[in-house]
Amino acid sequence: MGTPSRPPEPALVRLRVLLVVGALAVALALGMLERASRSKPALAVLGQIPPFHLVDERGAAFGVDSMSGHATVADFIFTRCTSSCPRLTARMAELQGMLARKGCGARLASFSVDPENDTPAVLAKYASQAGADLARWAFVTGPLDEVERVVVSGFKMAAQKIARDAGDYDVIHGDWFVLVDRDARLRGYYPIDDTSDLETLVKDVQALEARR
Repeated sequence: MGTPSRPPEPALVRLRVLLVVGALAVALALGMLERASRSKPALAVLGQIPPFHLVDERGAAFGVDSMSGHATVADFIFTRCTSSCPRLTARMAELQGMLARKGCGARLASFSVDPENDTPAVLAKYASQAGADLARWAFVTGPLDEVERVVVSGFKMAAQKIARDAGDYDVIHGDWFVLVDRDARLRGYYPIDDTSDLETLVKDVQALEARR
Protein backbone atom coordinates (compact mmCIF):
# COMPACT_ATOMS: atom_id res chain seq x y z
CA MET A 1 0.00 0.00 0.00
CA GLY A 2 1.40 3.38 -0.98
CA THR A 3 2.01 6.22 1.34
CA PRO A 4 -1.08 8.49 1.61
CA SER A 5 -0.59 11.89 -0.11
CA ARG A 6 -0.45 14.85 2.18
CA PRO A 7 -3.18 17.46 1.80
CA PRO A 8 -2.00 20.66 0.12
CA GLU A 9 -0.78 23.42 2.34
CA PRO A 10 -3.42 26.10 3.14
CA ALA A 11 -1.30 28.80 1.49
CA LEU A 12 -1.09 26.77 -1.72
CA VAL A 13 -4.85 26.24 -1.70
CA ARG A 14 -5.44 29.95 -1.29
CA LEU A 15 -3.05 30.71 -4.17
CA ARG A 16 -4.85 28.28 -6.46
CA VAL A 17 -8.21 29.81 -5.56
CA LEU A 18 -6.91 33.31 -6.21
CA LEU A 19 -5.52 32.26 -9.59
CA VAL A 20 -8.83 30.71 -10.61
CA VAL A 21 -10.82 33.72 -9.41
CA GLY A 22 -8.42 36.10 -11.19
CA ALA A 23 -8.68 34.18 -14.44
CA LEU A 24 -12.47 34.23 -14.24
CA ALA A 25 -12.46 37.97 -13.53
CA VAL A 26 -10.25 38.68 -16.56
CA ALA A 27 -12.42 36.51 -18.79
CA LEU A 28 -15.55 38.26 -17.54
CA ALA A 29 -14.05 41.71 -18.11
CA LEU A 30 -12.94 40.82 -21.64
CA GLY A 31 -16.39 39.46 -22.41
CA MET A 32 -18.04 42.63 -21.17
CA LEU A 33 -15.71 44.80 -23.25
CA GLU A 34 -16.38 42.73 -26.34
CA ARG A 35 -20.14 42.95 -25.84
CA ALA A 36 -19.91 46.69 -25.20
CA SER A 37 -17.95 47.25 -28.41
CA ARG A 38 -20.46 45.21 -30.36
CA SER A 39 -23.47 46.95 -28.83
CA LYS A 40 -22.21 50.54 -29.15
CA PRO A 41 -24.89 52.25 -31.25
CA ALA A 42 -23.89 53.66 -34.61
CA LEU A 43 -24.48 57.33 -35.32
CA ALA A 44 -28.07 57.91 -36.38
CA VAL A 45 -28.90 59.05 -39.90
CA LEU A 46 -30.58 62.44 -39.44
CA GLY A 47 -31.23 63.38 -43.04
CA GLN A 48 -29.87 63.52 -46.57
CA ILE A 49 -28.13 66.46 -48.22
CA PRO A 50 -29.91 67.11 -51.54
CA PRO A 51 -28.05 67.85 -54.78
CA PHE A 52 -26.85 71.46 -54.99
CA HIS A 53 -24.65 73.59 -57.23
CA LEU A 54 -22.24 76.02 -55.58
CA VAL A 55 -18.55 76.95 -56.00
CA ASP A 56 -15.48 76.95 -53.77
CA GLU A 57 -12.87 79.64 -53.09
CA ARG A 58 -11.20 78.85 -56.46
CA GLY A 59 -14.47 79.21 -58.36
CA ALA A 60 -14.54 75.45 -58.97
CA ALA A 61 -17.86 73.60 -58.79
CA PHE A 62 -18.77 72.33 -55.33
CA GLY A 63 -21.83 70.12 -54.89
CA VAL A 64 -23.05 67.08 -53.05
CA ASP A 65 -20.59 64.96 -55.04
CA SER A 66 -17.78 66.95 -53.43
CA MET A 67 -18.79 65.42 -50.10
CA SER A 68 -19.07 61.85 -51.37
CA GLY A 69 -16.55 59.14 -50.56
CA HIS A 70 -15.37 60.65 -47.26
CA ALA A 71 -16.74 62.19 -44.08
CA THR A 72 -17.17 65.97 -44.12
CA VAL A 73 -17.46 68.44 -41.26
CA ALA A 74 -19.35 71.59 -42.29
CA ASP A 75 -19.89 74.95 -40.65
CA PHE A 76 -21.64 78.18 -41.67
CA ILE A 77 -19.87 81.54 -41.55
CA PHE A 78 -19.47 84.85 -43.35
CA THR A 79 -16.34 86.94 -43.62
CA ARG A 80 -17.85 90.20 -42.33
CA CYS A 81 -19.01 88.49 -39.12
CA THR A 82 -17.29 89.68 -35.96
CA SER A 83 -19.14 87.60 -33.37
CA SER A 84 -19.41 83.83 -33.69
CA CYS A 85 -17.63 83.34 -37.03
CA PRO A 86 -14.05 84.02 -35.90
CA ARG A 87 -14.57 81.46 -33.14
CA LEU A 88 -16.07 78.94 -35.58
CA THR A 89 -13.19 79.37 -38.00
CA ALA A 90 -10.58 79.10 -35.25
CA ARG A 91 -12.21 75.88 -34.04
CA MET A 92 -12.31 74.53 -37.59
CA ALA A 93 -8.60 75.28 -37.95
CA GLU A 94 -8.02 73.41 -34.69
CA LEU A 95 -10.07 70.49 -36.00
CA GLN A 96 -8.04 70.55 -39.23
CA GLY A 97 -4.87 69.99 -37.20
CA MET A 98 -6.42 67.26 -35.05
CA LEU A 99 -7.60 65.28 -38.07
CA ALA A 100 -4.24 65.68 -39.84
CA ARG A 101 -2.38 64.35 -36.81
CA LYS A 102 -4.72 61.34 -36.76
CA GLY A 103 -4.02 60.69 -40.43
CA CYS A 104 -7.75 61.02 -41.09
CA GLY A 105 -8.90 61.74 -44.63
CA ALA A 106 -12.09 63.58 -43.68
CA ARG A 107 -12.74 66.97 -45.30
CA LEU A 108 -13.95 70.32 -44.02
CA ALA A 109 -16.37 72.75 -45.69
CA SER A 110 -17.26 76.27 -44.58
CA PHE A 111 -20.42 77.58 -46.27
CA SER A 112 -20.84 81.35 -46.50
CA VAL A 113 -24.28 82.54 -45.46
CA ASP A 114 -23.51 85.95 -47.00
CA PRO A 115 -22.75 84.91 -50.59
CA GLU A 116 -23.58 88.33 -52.02
CA ASN A 117 -20.45 89.67 -50.32
CA ASP A 118 -18.39 86.48 -50.03
CA THR A 119 -17.19 85.93 -53.58
CA PRO A 120 -14.63 83.19 -54.25
CA ALA A 121 -11.85 85.81 -54.15
CA VAL A 122 -13.02 87.10 -50.75
CA LEU A 123 -13.22 83.55 -49.41
CA ALA A 124 -9.76 82.70 -50.77
CA LYS A 125 -8.28 85.59 -48.79
CA TYR A 126 -10.24 84.55 -45.69
CA ALA A 127 -9.04 80.95 -46.09
CA SER A 128 -5.42 82.10 -46.27
CA GLN A 129 -5.82 84.17 -43.10
CA ALA A 130 -7.36 81.13 -41.37
CA GLY A 131 -4.41 78.90 -42.24
CA ALA A 132 -6.65 76.56 -44.22
CA ASP A 133 -5.19 73.58 -46.04
CA LEU A 134 -7.25 73.90 -49.23
CA ALA A 135 -6.59 70.25 -50.10
CA ARG A 136 -8.72 69.42 -47.06
CA TRP A 137 -10.83 72.51 -46.31
CA ALA A 138 -13.15 74.20 -48.84
CA PHE A 139 -14.91 77.57 -48.56
CA VAL A 140 -18.23 77.52 -50.39
CA THR A 141 -20.41 80.23 -51.91
CA GLY A 142 -22.79 80.75 -54.82
CA PRO A 143 -26.22 82.16 -55.68
CA LEU A 144 -28.12 83.33 -52.60
CA ASP A 145 -31.21 81.21 -53.19
CA GLU A 146 -29.11 78.07 -53.70
CA VAL A 147 -27.07 78.75 -50.55
CA GLU A 148 -30.23 79.29 -48.50
CA ARG A 149 -31.76 76.10 -49.89
CA VAL A 150 -28.85 73.83 -49.04
CA VAL A 151 -28.13 75.42 -45.65
CA VAL A 152 -31.72 75.53 -44.40
CA SER A 153 -33.34 72.58 -46.19
CA GLY A 154 -30.25 70.41 -46.55
CA PHE A 155 -28.18 70.93 -43.41
CA LYS A 156 -31.22 71.98 -41.30
CA MET A 157 -29.41 75.09 -40.07
CA ALA A 158 -30.76 78.59 -39.53
CA ALA A 159 -29.65 81.37 -41.86
CA GLN A 160 -31.48 84.70 -42.06
CA LYS A 161 -30.41 88.16 -43.15
CA ILE A 162 -31.36 90.89 -40.62
CA ALA A 163 -31.48 94.54 -41.71
CA ARG A 164 -29.57 97.05 -39.59
CA ASP A 165 -29.21 100.84 -39.62
CA ALA A 166 -27.86 102.77 -42.62
CA GLY A 167 -28.61 99.95 -45.03
CA ASP A 168 -26.23 97.54 -43.33
CA TYR A 169 -27.23 94.00 -42.40
CA ASP A 170 -26.27 91.02 -40.29
CA VAL A 171 -26.83 87.31 -40.86
CA ILE A 172 -28.18 85.10 -38.12
CA HIS A 173 -26.94 81.52 -38.50
CA GLY A 174 -26.31 78.33 -36.54
CA ASP A 175 -22.93 77.99 -34.83
CA TRP A 176 -22.63 74.20 -34.77
CA PHE A 177 -20.38 71.83 -36.67
CA VAL A 178 -22.32 69.34 -38.78
CA LEU A 179 -20.98 65.86 -39.53
CA VAL A 180 -21.86 64.36 -42.92
CA ASP A 181 -20.94 60.82 -43.94
CA ARG A 182 -19.47 59.54 -47.22
CA ASP A 183 -23.00 59.20 -48.66
CA ALA A 184 -23.84 62.86 -47.87
CA ARG A 185 -26.11 61.92 -44.97
CA LEU A 186 -26.38 64.04 -41.82
CA ARG A 187 -24.91 62.17 -38.85
CA GLY A 188 -24.52 64.71 -36.03
CA TYR A 189 -24.46 68.29 -34.74
CA TYR A 190 -21.64 69.35 -32.42
CA PRO A 191 -21.08 72.40 -30.19
CA ILE A 192 -17.67 74.06 -30.40
CA ASP A 193 -17.27 75.58 -26.96
CA ASP A 194 -14.67 73.17 -25.56
CA THR A 195 -11.80 71.09 -26.86
CA SER A 196 -13.65 68.05 -25.52
CA ASP A 197 -16.42 68.81 -28.05
CA LEU A 198 -13.87 68.56 -30.85
CA GLU A 199 -12.44 65.36 -29.40
CA THR A 200 -15.90 63.77 -29.49
CA LEU A 201 -16.33 64.92 -33.09
CA VAL A 202 -12.94 63.51 -34.11
CA LYS A 203 -13.85 60.11 -32.65
CA ASP A 204 -17.14 60.09 -34.56
CA VAL A 205 -15.39 61.14 -37.77
CA GLN A 206 -12.89 58.32 -37.36
CA ALA A 207 -15.72 55.85 -36.71
CA LEU A 208 -17.40 56.86 -39.97
CA GLU A 209 -14.15 56.66 -41.91
CA ALA A 210 -13.45 53.20 -40.47
CA ARG A 211 -16.77 51.89 -41.85
CA ARG A 212 -15.74 52.40 -45.48
